[in-house]
Amino acid sequence: MRAARWRRNGFIVAFLSPAVLLYAFFVLIPFLQTFQLSFTSFSGVSSKRKFVGWENYQYLFKDEVLWTSFKNVAILLGVAGPIIFILSLLLAHAISGDSRGAKVIRAIYLFPQIISIVAVAVLWRFIYHPTGGILKGLGIHGPYDGWLGTSSTAFWCVCVAFIWVSLGFYTMLFSAGIRSMPREVLEACELEGARGWKKFAKVTWPMLFSLRRVAAVYVAIHVMATFALVNVMTDGNPADSTQVPLNYMVYLMHRESDFGGASALAAMNFFVVLAVSLVVMFLFRRNPEEGRAR
Repeated sequence: MRAARWRRNGFIVAFLSPAVLLYAFFVLIPFLQTFQLSFTSFSGVSSKRKFVGWENYQYLFKDEVLWTSFKNVAILLGVAGPIIFILSLLLAHAISGDSRGAKVIRAIYLFPQIISIVAVAVLWRFIYHPTGGILKGLGIHGPYDGWLGTSSTAFWCVCVAFIWVSLGFYTMLFSAGIRSMPREVLEACELEGARGWKKFAKVTWPMLFSLRRVAAVYVAIHVMATFALVNVMTDGNPADSTQVPLNYMVYLMHRESDFGGASALAAMNFFVVLAVSLVVMFLFRRNPEEGRAR
């Protein structure tokens, strides 16, 4: 028995070791190095690193641009996130049938997912262009570049692009969940006369609880990891009104040569993402329909 246990444990270790080593090498060690750099003054060019303690964090806490960047991801999380969640769920429910309209929508809703996020950002930047874009005649004339050049509208334009590019993935996710539901349950529901909204509220919504929890966590992580869309569309402009933490981190690294401050921002962003994910998981910790069923 002992020999069999050792063979089984050796088999498990042999298969897990490559993945664990790769994860440690590419994730854990770089994170620890980043956390270490956050306590130093480092330009990224010279090999000299001066230990400054919590100075980088103290500077960032006083930086208005940092708070603007976190305010923007809070807007994405509180406004764009629920819109993506609800629209994708409703769209997945709408295309779950076999009608001609459902087949057409099913064929096109993944279009944003098959093109590069950089291409998406360029596309939306052209849409908002003040002279050549399709929205040029709607009367928004900012001091720099129309819709994207006005502080009051720039980030909302980014939000629209973010919703558009994200909708297809979550629609696919919920659509797969709906299609995996037991057919007998859905057929029984229709035989009882529950169709449309009633079917969605009484059957689809409760049965997708586990998938809704996964989608909610992923939306939170997706929002906090926003970078390329903002970087290409606005690069944080105008006047840093569209900054997000990751874009500001790159700005500190490449334009300010402040790798210590950028590392501190990366560490702060990691803990914020972790906290937001834990909050979302806590909110979705239990299916409220279970209590009603009892």
